[in-house]
Amino acid sequence: MKSTTFYARTSDHGYETCVEHLSMAGCLAGGFAQSFGYLDDGLLAGLVHDLGKYSDAFQRRIQDPDHSGLVDHSTAGAMLLVQNGCPLASMAVAGHHAGLPDYGSQGELEGPTYCGRMNKAFSAGNRGPLALADAWQTQLDIPQSAFLKETRPSNSMARNGRLTEQSFYSDMMLTRMLFSTLVDGDRLDAEFFTSNRENRVEHRLLESLKERLGSKALANGPAPTWNALREAAMMVSAECDAENRDRIRKLTNIIEGKASQYLDNPNKKSLDVKRCELLAQCLACGKDASYGTGLYTLTAPTGSGKTISSIAFALEHAHTNNLQRVIYVIPYMSIIDQTVSQFEKVFGEDAVLPHYSEAPYQLKDESDMNEMDLKRALAAENWNAPIVVTTAVQFFESLYSNKTSRCRKLHNMANSVIVFDEAQTLPVPYLRPCIRAIAELVEQYGSTAVLCTATQPELQPLFDEFFGGNHVQVPEISPFTNDDRDSFRRVTIERIGDIALDTLAAQLGNHKQVLCVVNTRKKAQYLYGCLAEDDCEGSFCLTTLQCAADRQRLLGEIRDRLDAGKQCRVVSTSLIEAGVDIDFPTAYREETGLDSIIQTAGRCNREGRHSASESMVYVFSTEGGCAPFLLQNIAAFRTTTTNYDDLNTDDAIRAYFKEILCLRDGNTVGKIVGNDALDKHRILALHSPEESMPFATIAKRFKLIDTPTVPVYIPLSDEGVRLCEQLEQGDIDRTLFRKLGKYAVNVWPHHLEKLQSVGAVLAIGQEETDEENCFVLRDMTLYSSRLGLKLDDVAADGIFM
Repeated sequence: MKSTTFYARTSDHGYETCVEHLSMAGCLAGGFAQSFGYLDDGLLAGLVHDLGKYSDAFQRRIQDPDHSGLVDHSTAGAMLLVQNGCPLASMAVAGHHAGLPDYGSQGELEGPTYCGRMNKAFSAGNRGPLALADAWQTQLDIPQSAFLKETRPSNSMARNGRLTEQSFYSDMMLTRMLFSTLVDGDRLDAEFFTSNRENRVEHRLLESLKERLGSKALANGPAPTWNALREAAMMVSAECDAENRDRIRKLTNIIEGKASQYLDNPNKKSLDVKRCELLAQCLACGKDASYGTGLYTLTAPTGSGKTISSIAFALEHAHTNNLQRVIYVIPYMSIIDQTVSQFEKVFGEDAVLPHYSEAPYQLKDESDMNEMDLKRALAAENWNAPIVVTTAVQFFESLYSNKTSRCRKLHNMANSVIVFDEAQTLPVPYLRPCIRAIAELVEQYGSTAVLCTATQPELQPLFDEFFGGNHVQVPEISPFTNDDRDSFRRVTIERIGDIALDTLAAQLGNHKQVLCVVNTRKKAQYLYGCLAEDDCEGSFCLTTLQCAADRQRLLGEIRDRLDAGKQCRVVSTSLIEAGVDIDFPTAYREETGLDSIIQTAGRCNREGRHSASESMVYVFSTEGGCAPFLLQNIAAFRTTTTNYDDLNTDDAIRAYFKEILCLRDGNTVGKIVGNDALDKHRILALHSPEESMPFATIAKRFKLIDTPTVPVYIPLSDEGVRLCEQLEQGDIDRTLFRKLGKYAVNVWPHHLEKLQSVGAVLAIGQEETDEENCFVLRDMTLYSSRLGLKLDDVAADGIFM
């Protein structure tokens, strides 16, 4: 090569040299990895991740991109690392553009797997990715001792010297974490050079690092020494730590001030006194240094103020234990806005990052974003915020993902307080991998997990399995006893047996205000039709056959009628159960799981305006069947009712969850018949030595929402019409689909075929399968805002809420 200057990228204002980019990315990745004790690993991965840019082919491309093809510049660094005994960092480097690949087998000579890529590259010899200019060795003076410091796989071994599944799982999660630090460091420096976003939270850190390394020296000379780079990475870690501590300290002061307003109020009602007991206990436990990082439960009845109390514990605990952020994980989109709003009112918008598909900033093009929107959009890329509010889908799917965009945030889950709201909703088919991931974050990455709910699931056998194999003590934060639970009791649950739908409709019609929750959309629509014949204005139906925009509007109308004392009869599927702030004097619930019944009860006499004895929740069974996945829940509920007269007690709830999860006393998880039900897609089995690290395969299988449905978009209102027209015109991007989300109704394939056969929907796209196309409803006579999409002869619809 003629030139001794090698460029990593170009922008409108010039070129960034390889030395600049690799030094910056290495120090950032190393600093981020220091948060879980792997600074050298992160630094080394960052320093060689774009080693392939020291090639004639890449330098030609950067000078003349129009006449040069794409150049593989990640394989060279991965090869160097694996040659020097650093396979985990090597895999992270290999995947930092396209994502972590499956490891594959040693015999693969080509293909998309890691082994296929490496074997093909090594067999190419001087024509391969390691055909680099000698300059890289002088410009990046990496001593051999640096490779010796890098982690080796499977540090934990079984007594017989063989790999254990636990240690192999840890190796895979560590690979994802190193991958995360590398992707974040790489993307941050690239953005810093090309656009220098001042509204990026890390902007000051990036300027400080560049100044420490020496901007001119990086542009014109070799990289700093290995020791100098390590010190710079330590500075990155220290600055991040100081910034995080300062943010947590400020928020702790805010929550203490807010708590004082509640605790010092002299005019507390009896329920307020109990709520303050919970709040005071959470504050005290958070401040108590004996409550170190670990696993906790927070069990408190609906109406006890557990949202504010849980965030109070989380912030105090983070402050006491020098943790960097609070991550609040919520199961349902229907309640996440409510929680975000609560936190914003207390802490301000600056402190709260809502990360879910329908967050307002996610629905805007960058040109339409204000300063706060843009700040949040950038922070959502890596979760650099003191309070993150997200969904269980986003949280767990990121942990098992192989994609750069999903994994970038993972390193910021370390040293965090993670609150799992409505913990009983952890999905049973993925329960074992979810609990395993929680255990890994607690044991290996210094985090604290809090399972927060009114109905605590019985997970002790899984905790025992994944937290070292011994009986794990899980401290309870809540001060409430069963007697205290009675003080929050606002309803009486009564089983009324089997009832015909027409008879049920007549009973509902006898109430001025009533909520009825059923297991299928078809039943909800039928009951609504019966009620609407008598009073259309005061009758409502809520199901996922309506788009979210209509459901939100109808919920507002329902609240207004309830507050005004007007007639209001609502038939709904389970979408109304968790966290929807609504209050009926009477409720009916079709037989289902006990946890769902108690959630429905939480929508009855919510504000305690009536006595528990007159606030009835009637549990019934009826014709019409249900989705197969509910059969186990119903069977467990019926078993529980034979042993407990009072279903709204801790003992009854615990017995129900033992039954539903097949975790009976005296058994271990490994001996349970049908244990695959808790890991439906064998996610943990794929984390075993026999499977050779199939990162891409695991990512494809781990989908918490895994239904073969297709969205049909409803051109409703001016906005819905405009968005559907944009879709038809092919003006498609991620933001458009996020905006369209509130106008979507998910339908089964056979329903879609029926709609297509009568020309009721327009297909957009030329893909081979319906799942890859988009569909817009053309026959609007099939859609009613009050009833939803009309699908005659509905079958197998119970899986929807």
